[in-house]
Amino acid sequence: MDTQNSQSNTLIKAGFIAGVSLVLGLLSDYFFYGKIPGISFPLYILLVVTGLFATANILKKQISKKIIWLFVPLTFFSAMVFVRSSGLLTFLNISASLLLLLIIAEVSFGEKIKNFLIWHYVKIFFLPFKFIRPLFQTLSDLFSLRGANKGQKVLSQAVKGILMTIPVLFVFLLLFSSADLIFQKYVSDLIGIDIEPETIFRPILVLIATLVHIGAYSYSFREKEIKIAARQNGKGHSVGHIESSILFGSVNILFFIFILVQLTYLFGGESNISAQGFTYAEYARRGFFELIAVAIISLLLLLLAERYVVKKETDHALGFKILSTALVVQVILIMASAFTRLSLYEQAYGFTILRLYSHAFIILLAVIFCLLLYKIYKDKQENIFAFRVFISIALFLTVINFLNPDAFIARRNIERFVATGKLDIYYLSRLSSDAIPDTIKVLNISNDDLRKGFSRELYRRTQNGDSLYFSKWQSLNISRMKADKILNLKMRELEQCKDYQQQNFDSVESYD
Repeated sequence: MDTQNSQSNTLIKAGFIAGVSLVLGLLSDYFFYGKIPGISFPLYILLVVTGLFATANILKKQISKKIIWLFVPLTFFSAMVFVRSSGLLTFLNISASLLLLLIIAEVSFGEKIKNFLIWHYVKIFFLPFKFIRPLFQTLSDLFSLRGANKGQKVLSQAVKGILMTIPVLFVFLLLFSSADLIFQKYVSDLIGIDIEPETIFRPILVLIATLVHIGAYSYSFREKEIKIAARQNGKGHSVGHIESSILFGSVNILFFIFILVQLTYLFGGESNISAQGFTYAEYARRGFFELIAVAIISLLLLLLAERYVVKKETDHALGFKILSTALVVQVILIMASAFTRLSLYEQAYGFTILRLYSHAFIILLAVIFCLLLYKIYKDKQENIFAFRVFISIALFLTVINFLNPDAFIARRNIERFVATGKLDIYYLSRLSSDAIPDTIKVLNISNDDLRKGFSRELYRRTQNGDSLYFSKWQSLNISRMKADKILNLKMRELEQCKDYQQQNFDSVESYD
């Protein structure tokens, strides 16, 4: 009976804190988004304090009378945001109010502020980091129904899975919509509204504000450290099969729909894209970084789920393996889409350092996904997986060094010039000394305008490169020595073009 009462009280505490925090999160958007702080600030502070006392009353806890005086300066500083309009003064008043709230969170039921030393006040600035553990504990308590019957447990797990899935799907949907013009068009037609940046940021800000308040209130009403330690020594938090199935099943469906769009349009030819009112170049240059973000978030999601999902003895359930495999395969297809988009960039506008490293990073991500899949199926040891990733990254960097990126970029852009007649000499001249043995070949091209323009840029480079930092023996570098030797041999030719005004200019950097 006592155990059931304790569980009920824990659930009530978590539910009330979450409810109050959600209201404050929504009100933070209403009071502050797109608005200059004024009377809304003291009103909001009043609501935060009211939430503190209301929660204390529900939980039958007495706020220490010795900290009541802190509400006086809090009221004053917050009210001054309404009274004064000086930008700096407003900033100081808001900062003072927030710091006072942090102090109140620290001492409401525990340590006396009079016992604070200097370093205690310094620690207040970092107090929000302590909100993280109570935040997760409250969320865990909110969805835990220990001792409930099987139907209630299944319902709780389903609700938890849905709540986990909604923000994940929302983020992926926004990234896909931003990454692909046609997918965005389908989504916009489906929901009947245009996807604006504000649609992205406002819900995210509300979510962040809500989580901050949950963490802050949970920290204020925290249990004694001994009880927390005892709880930590118990069974850790885990994700059940129902929650993980809902999450990964929903994500897989969304990914599959997006891949269908990619197969139809990006890999299906220019005619399919033109039919939707977009040019091929316009369609291709959108969304590369959004797709990479999708891959990285998917990797983090899989890593977390793989670690915390409930296992059968030491192995994963078959359902989790199937959904994880499907997700990895689809992410690799999405990265192939990103790889293709990047190749289209390079065909249209040339090679840059960012594009080359992005290409290589996609390959590295694909390798890490394969290693993770191997870990899920075969080798369950997390330290072995981490070591393999470490080795993969080391090999990745080794290959990049042997590739000599700047020289590779120079060669490919010169090859592109031979095919298209387009060359960004300004970008080429800004590549490192590694590229000089290749870029110097531009002085032999037949295009007089580009050749003289490039000579001018190299001459300016030689004049700006005589820094004392490079002349010291500690800065000796083989690549720079080779480049200096080559440029010195060409100095007379370069100097003749030092004042040349280039007629035509092609850029590779506008579409990074």
